[in-house]
Amino acid sequence: MHSKRLIAWLTVAALSTTLVAAQKRTPHDTAASSEEPFRSFSMLDAKLTLLTNQQDALKAAFNPVESGSGSIAAPSGRRTKASRSMNFTAAEIGRIAGRLERLYGGRHRGFGVQMFRIMRIKAEEVQRGVNALATAQTRSALDVATKRLDKRIVSLVAQFQAASGGYGAARCAPGAWTCCEPKRSKDLLQSEQVACMWGCVPKAESCTGFLGPRIHRQP
Repeated sequence: MHSKRLIAWLTVAALSTTLVAAQKRTPHDTAASSEEPFRSFSMLDAKLTLLTNQQDALKAAFNPVESGSGSIAAPSGRRTKASRSMNFTAAEIGRIAGRLERLYGGRHRGFGVQMFRIMRIKAEEVQRGVNALATAQTRSALDVATKRLDKRIVSLVAQFQAASGGYGAARCAPGAWTCCEPKRSKDLLQSEQVACMWGCVPKAESCTGFLGPRIHRQP
């Protein structure tokens, strides 16, 4: 009987702790999510710039054993460090995209879910490409892995641009919502699977794509 009371007390205590923690998180989380996806776009832009710089460093870390040799040198500390750094950055991009995917899932915005799921998958493909490049043991395997990674990074950058294109130029009236409306199939670029254009809508319900921040009214 005593043990049952103890379990009940611990359950209530744990629930109370969870509710308090949730109350502490809610204002911050709400404020942060209200700035999405623009807040994440800024982070993604910086991460993608870093990724391309790291790509150059990784390529520079590969040297043939000797001129004309079909093999390449065993992994060096420089090569390992470059590949790990690039892998970490690609994983961070995937994590940010995945967070936006879940955010728009919670908002029941299917187009937003689709947009950021594609971006997350492309980031994961970049990670696999980095691993293939890092483990290449022959010059021919290195060339194939390098070209494949180049294409995957270009594809990832293009998908980011497909989601963020024009968001900085949107000028909405106070009280209006920013909205990324889906492009028509015939307007998609060759590199785009799905894309949208940022604009303004008077009400959240008017947006057929996914919403960005609402423009605050002046007090």
